[in-house]
Amino acid sequence: MLILLPVTVWLTTELWRETRLVEITEDGRNKLELYQSNLQGAIKEHEYLPITLASDKRILDLAQRASPADAAAVNIYLEKLADDSGASDIYFMDRNGTTIAASNWNSDASFVGRNFAFRPYFKQAEAGLTGHYFAFGITSNVPGYYISHPVRPNGADFEGAMVVKTHLETLVQRWARGNENVLVTDENGIVIITSRPEWRFRDLAGIPPSIRPELMASRKYGNYPLDPMPVHQGAWPDDDTLGILSLASSETAPSEGLISDAPANKNAQHTEKTKSNPKPYLVTRSTLPRQGWKIYLLTDKAVLDQSILTAGFIGGAMHIIVMGTIFVLLQRRRAMLEQIEIRDWSQRELERQVRLRTADLMSTNLRLAEEISERRRTEDALRTAQAELVQAGKLAALGQMSAGIAHEINQPLTAIRSYADNALKFISRGNNETASRNLGRISELTERMGRITNHLKTFARRPKHDTHPVDITEPLQKVIDLLRETGRAGLAELDYQAVENLPLVTAEENQLEQVFLNILSNAADACRDEECPTVGIAIAEKGNRILVKISDNGPGILPENLPQLFDPFFTTKPFGDGLGLGLSICYGIMRSFGGTIRAENRPAGGACFTIELRCAQRTGGKTPTSISTAPDTPDTTGTETTAIASGERI
Repeated sequence: MLILLPVTVWLTTELWRETRLVEITEDGRNKLELYQSNLQGAIKEHEYLPITLASDKRILDLAQRASPADAAAVNIYLEKLADDSGASDIYFMDRNGTTIAASNWNSDASFVGRNFAFRPYFKQAEAGLTGHYFAFGITSNVPGYYISHPVRPNGADFEGAMVVKTHLETLVQRWARGNENVLVTDENGIVIITSRPEWRFRDLAGIPPSIRPELMASRKYGNYPLDPMPVHQGAWPDDDTLGILSLASSETAPSEGLISDAPANKNAQHTEKTKSNPKPYLVTRSTLPRQGWKIYLLTDKAVLDQSILTAGFIGGAMHIIVMGTIFVLLQRRRAMLEQIEIRDWSQRELERQVRLRTADLMSTNLRLAEEISERRRTEDALRTAQAELVQAGKLAALGQMSAGIAHEINQPLTAIRSYADNALKFISRGNNETASRNLGRISELTERMGRITNHLKTFARRPKHDTHPVDITEPLQKVIDLLRETGRAGLAELDYQAVENLPLVTAEENQLEQVFLNILSNAADACRDEECPTVGIAIAEKGNRILVKISDNGPGILPENLPQLFDPFFTTKPFGDGLGLGLSICYGIMRSFGGTIRAENRPAGGACFTIELRCAQRTGGKTPTSISTAPDTPDTTGTETTAIASGERI
């Protein structure tokens, strides 16, 4: 493994190096195509202007007459056109190269009257070609790209040249903000556009000493000294293949800085500090054939070196993992053979131990059989004791229920006695209709008592269908009539807020009457000592629930009694007036309906019980109705109406 590890790392790094070089070359070519398209787009943005203006009537007239009035009009026109198009300068030169009209006619650096016949772009236009030229401006000392086109009014004679100067500084600044190193050299091998300011106007190709003075005198590159690029090692590629070179890191601080619009100082000194640590780059080249320019993309070689280092590390790690896996497998095979040998010995030892333990297990099984028999006898005794406890619990619950039912039957018995006494009086007076009605109510109460006593038979199990849809107004109205007729309401005024066409609720009618009767009776008892005793009954629909609120104007419920109000055998009435089971029974009934019952004190005084029931179905709209029933007062006139009222209060 130690011998093969360096070989594996070397093979991995070499293969990865070749792969990455191909990828970097392809990626560099793609990026250069984008940069080339970007540069060509910036140049072609204003290429149409000189061609179009060369055939403009105003330019043609100016080329033929060159009058001051025509020149002034063209100046204004070119100034507006430069502002609208974004061009740096637009100007027209006559056949001698003298500027007749220019967009900067009104500035200190005006081209008007200046002769640029020595410029190559004028000579190209004079030869009938569209000229292209990059240089510093003689007047403005600002670099730009010049595009010229000949002006021929009669189609044959050369009468001047139309020139447009466009800035490339926006492109330079945009490239400078990027993270990539890119540069463009002109036909002389001078860097004219780059993303690194310190590389601009450097000599990349190596200008021969014989032509350097001529280039400096032409001021094509302003006052820049055209220092060579700080190549430490390697050379720039001559074709589209990938090249490798090292550039010395430098910080150049020219007086002009990045090219600005201000004129440069001819006596400016360029200071350069070259660091001793050169930086290697991978260089990809492309050509702009029209201009004769070359564009280079420099990729930091550290990216390739880091990638190769990572690949070598991964290859070494994979080598170690594979060899380690093989080693582990061999070790596992050896361990497995040892385990097989140990297992055979263990099996023989186990068989010997099994024989020794079999005798012990036989005796243990006999003891376990005796313990199992004893446990079964204990479980039988436990089940018998549990059955007796359940029976005792049932008897205790039956006793509590019997006391509750005795409490509930007491109310119908009192009503039956009142109805029977009244019926005798009505019969003696010959009022058979009223007596018959009282006897019918006695029959209803007797039937109700029978239903109450039937609860004792269903104590052991609950019926499967003990609830059904019920119209809540019917049992409530029956209870109100019962209280009025039996005198249980006392002198309290029953203020009943009824609602028609309410949804049906899920309940059992007889048990629901029992709940209403208990709550209304308690409310009437609570306010009987008040000056104007009043019991309010209000029904409201809330979502899929029906709320029945029964309130009184009595003294209310003591706060310490509210938590135990629904406990069995809890009562605040004097001894003998109640067993304390009414509210407990009501609470259990409401729970069986899937509803609730709660009590609270009213802010204005008195207590309020809220009964909440589930809706079974909807039956339509609601129409509120208010019924106010005042207590009957005695009358001695002897009329039938008075007798009925008096009889109903007995």
